[in-house]
Amino acid sequence: MAIMNHPRVLAALDRPLDEVLVDAVRRYTKPLARLRNFSSASDNDDADDQPMLPLDDDIDPTPTEPRHYVRPDDVALAALLGRAFDGNRGALTELLNSTTTIEVPALEYLEPTARVLRQHVVRADNLILDGDGLSASETGIVAPGSLAIFTRDGNTKSKLARDGNAEFASALQRGFAVVGIAADAERALPRNLVRMADHRIVVPPLDAGAIAAVIEAITGRRPVDIDRELGRRIGLGDLTVAVRADLGPAGCIERLMRLAAGSDTDDVPTLAEMHGLGEAREWGLNLVADLQAYMRKAIPWSAVDKGCLLSGPPGTGKTTFARALAKAAGPNVHFLSASYSQWQAHREGHLGHVTAAIRDCFSRAMQCSPCILFIDEIDSIPARNAGLHNSNDGPSQKHDDWWRAILTTVLECLDGVERREGVVVVAACNHPTLDPALLRAGRLDKHVRLPLPSVSDLAGIMRGHLGDDLAGLDLTPAAVAARGGTGADVERWVRNARRVARVAQRPLVFDDLVTAIRDGAPDLPADVRRRVAVHESGHCLAGLILKVAQPVSLSIHSAGGIAEMAPEDVSLQTRDRVEKHIAGLLAGRAAEELIFGTVLTGAGGSRRSDLSVATRLALMLEASYGLGELGPIWIGEDLDPRDLLLSGDLRRAVRQTLDAAYATAKNVLTSNRDALDRLADALFARGYLDRREIDVAMAPPPAITTASATPALSSPPLADDPPALTAEPATCE
Repeated sequence: MAIMNHPRVLAALDRPLDEVLVDAVRRYTKPLARLRNFSSASDNDDADDQPMLPLDDDIDPTPTEPRHYVRPDDVALAALLGRAFDGNRGALTELLNSTTTIEVPALEYLEPTARVLRQHVVRADNLILDGDGLSASETGIVAPGSLAIFTRDGNTKSKLARDGNAEFASALQRGFAVVGIAADAERALPRNLVRMADHRIVVPPLDAGAIAAVIEAITGRRPVDIDRELGRRIGLGDLTVAVRADLGPAGCIERLMRLAAGSDTDDVPTLAEMHGLGEAREWGLNLVADLQAYMRKAIPWSAVDKGCLLSGPPGTGKTTFARALAKAAGPNVHFLSASYSQWQAHREGHLGHVTAAIRDCFSRAMQCSPCILFIDEIDSIPARNAGLHNSNDGPSQKHDDWWRAILTTVLECLDGVERREGVVVVAACNHPTLDPALLRAGRLDKHVRLPLPSVSDLAGIMRGHLGDDLAGLDLTPAAVAARGGTGADVERWVRNARRVARVAQRPLVFDDLVTAIRDGAPDLPADVRRRVAVHESGHCLAGLILKVAQPVSLSIHSAGGIAEMAPEDVSLQTRDRVEKHIAGLLAGRAAEELIFGTVLTGAGGSRRSDLSVATRLALMLEASYGLGELGPIWIGEDLDPRDLLLSGDLRRAVRQTLDAAYATAKNVLTSNRDALDRLADALFARGYLDRREIDVAMAPPPAITTASATPALSSPPLADDPPALTAEPATCE
């Protein structure tokens, strides 16, 4: 008996194919409006009272027939696949005697697409086999109308583009028609299948029309109106969670809106309202302008930054900044967030599951473009050849292979974003020690740093968290106490201060906030506070006179003090400039000796201290920059002061450089003793001075040397990083 060619029958129908396939799904499943509970005899007695959901006059389910609920994802794919075939009915006519690729928007579409294709497009009368399960050794000819389906997610090791060509060839030789289903056909399907495909069907992403079809199929009533943006903000899994027959159309839409609201950005401040962003604000505003111009079709996608690495200490607001970007760009720009830990938690966390989660994340971003995809803690993925493991076999090698596969998947997905429009990837980390491949052009090729907030920034952040509390008060003293903290710290301090006030059953007072910031630590004793004021004033004065840097602010807090400096031009470095830089670093200690006749331990101790940075910089003069007494030699860039213990000549050269710089600092401060005293007195009294107040305290200004511009006081480097002459804002402690 001849087998009916059901795809050809469908292609000949006058009705829209999305309606035909949706009706087919509804008939096949014979749904009930609500599930029956057979847990008791009384429930069985009332079974006839359970309301049936009328669908079509020709459906007359009886109590003896098995019943199933309508799968929302199947209905959605029936509508979308029907639309795709409506655009190419010739492909549907030839489906059972040709090779066809079906590309879906995301991995979650794979199984529903294959299911709808098997059950409602081809039908069970035909022989349908898994293409990857075919054996190349089989030679039996199959009946006409037989179909081999290759469904690929591109994550199983044996199912990549380089695999499956033998099975595909065997299917053709035995007389199978072939269909390949994938989100990325070029990468996932057998290479020869893609090359030999007679037809290419592209399934569109979920939209308002498909959502309406799902709700109508499940509830029996078509929704009146659906926000066009809803389809971009939800996935197929959300339909399964939110759409139920007993809720009605309005209830289903309300639940979908609640799910979609999880990706909204309403609760974040605007970029203009955020404090402490540094260079990130300018980049963010420029990106927002470019995205808006792109959406107006004023500029091409190639003119928009597609990737950015956002780095900064923990708590500086990297996630909030990314969300604020999406908010500033407008309601049509979606925001998605991800992290390696989320990918790792996907299913059982096997390598194939993790890479599938990564690809699905990027697929969802492309589906809801324009979109900002935020990947937190990207430094969780180690760089290749990072030296973590040296073994060539065993667990260490397997560990390296794991991370290499993860990194490769991320790189492939970033390249996919480069090819597809509308997705900006913002990745965040604390320390930007990433694999260089991540930072190449077209990937995360823009590096934006979020610094620790300044005193004025901290005051602004506090005001934002305080709202109407402490209205009208100057928050500068609290911000000075909070110096070195982050936006996340400020949020915690304000919360703790409010708790204290709430327990005491009174309004919040300023002392509550300061106490929360200091965490019970007392004020510095007056003599220590005076010495800190002198130390920081020494840094400021020497930096200004030696033209090392321009002062930004000086502050005293419960743990010490900070001199924040803006660097001068550092484009050309000579030995003289580097020596002046070292003198600026040692000027705090020199000021203490000048005023008090003794020095304390504050200039040394930690790797971030003034002495540490100065010593390492002097060491680099000799052994890295080639500007020292040892001549034009280069020993390395990752130098450690412990190297001084191994070479007497190197140790003597470094000591001579430090002694000369220290003498320079003392001479500069001695010549400007009055300015040093005035500045230290003002800082001691107030605890914080901005640039205007610094200038007022030093009036008349000290004499500036006529030497050429010198390198700036740089921030103490991150742990294990060598000191660097940098053009970034800097601090001395």
